[in-house]
Amino acid sequence: MWETHKFIISRLLIISGDMLCVACAYAFAYSLRFYNGAFLAHYPAYKGIPPVWDYVQASPIILFLWVLALSWTGAYRRINLPAIDEGLRVFRGFLVGTIMSMSAMFLYRDKSFSRIVFILGGAFSGILLISYRESLKTVYLFWARRNRHPRRVLVLGDGYLSASVLKILKRHGDRAVLKKNEIDLDDIKNTIRRSHIHEVLVANPNISHKVTVQLATFCEEKGVAFRLLPDILEIRMGEVLIDESLGIPTFQLKSVSLHGTAFLTKRVMDITLASLVIGVFSLPLGLIALIIRITSSGPIFYRQDRMGYKGRHFQFLKFRTMVQNADDLLEELKQKSDRGGPVFKMKEDPRITAIGKFLRRFSIDEIPQLINVLRGEMSLVGPRPQVIWEAQFYDDWAKKRLNVLPGITGLWQVSGRAELTYEEMIELDIYYIEHWSPGLDVKILTKTLPAVLSGKGAY
Repeated sequence: MWETHKFIISRLLIISGDMLCVACAYAFAYSLRFYNGAFLAHYPAYKGIPPVWDYVQASPIILFLWVLALSWTGAYRRINLPAIDEGLRVFRGFLVGTIMSMSAMFLYRDKSFSRIVFILGGAFSGILLISYRESLKTVYLFWARRNRHPRRVLVLGDGYLSASVLKILKRHGDRAVLKKNEIDLDDIKNTIRRSHIHEVLVANPNISHKVTVQLATFCEEKGVAFRLLPDILEIRMGEVLIDESLGIPTFQLKSVSLHGTAFLTKRVMDITLASLVIGVFSLPLGLIALIIRITSSGPIFYRQDRMGYKGRHFQFLKFRTMVQNADDLLEELKQKSDRGGPVFKMKEDPRITAIGKFLRRFSIDEIPQLINVLRGEMSLVGPRPQVIWEAQFYDDWAKKRLNVLPGITGLWQVSGRAELTYEEMIELDIYYIEHWSPGLDVKILTKTLPAVLSGKGAY
């Protein structure tokens, strides 16, 4: 019951704060537009200053549309997102809220509203909303960590699933977490009594049905919340839906591949940034192409069939860094790979040209993949495109990398690059797929340049 009340109170507090932020933003925008001398000098009010009462009358509709826009962008679903994700979510709400508010003002045909006020009001709203939400989060965590009676949670289990749960609980910051790896029913009961546990969360796929029922019954008798994570989540950490269409509750797992607005957001970011980089660096890229052509025989670009989204093949582009017959020499070099698993990587690869060593060290050879991004075959961030012969050895776990568009950079590229083991690469790629957010993409992109300039793990 308390959890329900807590959810309602927190959402009402956030919505009320959001409405206050938007109201203050539009009031400041109105004042700046019509009562600031410097602003009026550049943008004169030719139609005169409209009565402030017109905006006050329209404010209920504006506030309602903003709350609707923020709700549509998911701003009230999860309230513990990192700052970058929160900022991107509010930015989407700002775009939708501003457009909806300006459109609604056409309904007031007998009134005249300034478009500049709505544009400024939208921008100020975004700034205030981000500041308010981050301040609220900071104050709440400050209070929660000093609360003498935090909600005590007992996590049972050891492995990938329990580790994920612990990360989520740590992010909330308002719970005291106790973890047990071994499932001993008597010991667990004693711990619940002795530590005054409020909630038990079972994240152990090996716990027996009998022990689960006994533990759930004990928790019910003691008034302790009991939660059970199904073991199938150990395999598939996609979005879980509860389907009751058969008359009984069943779990339905949605694909972890990006879809809907998430895919659209990522695609717009890809096209915008890829176009910008190609436009700004067109002259240096042309010079690199000329040097490749002069210093060694063969084409400027290296083209190779790679496996991408859903196993589809595409022509993968790079600046050529090897001799022209590099693929023919690969078979005799496979046994000398410096990396375990079905992946070939060799520090002193004899096929690499002189200019190729420089291009590879700073990952300049990867830049032509921006063309693959514009074609829709790749993304800026994601698992690397799979070499065909390597992908033939993938197990079901590794094949999950094919559920999203492959990327130019990714988690393992900013976490050690070629120094990582094959298993670590797969684990980081799967983590990215299961925890994708616009904020995570931004973090990876901002870490890519320092990783590239350091040259660490690149060969």
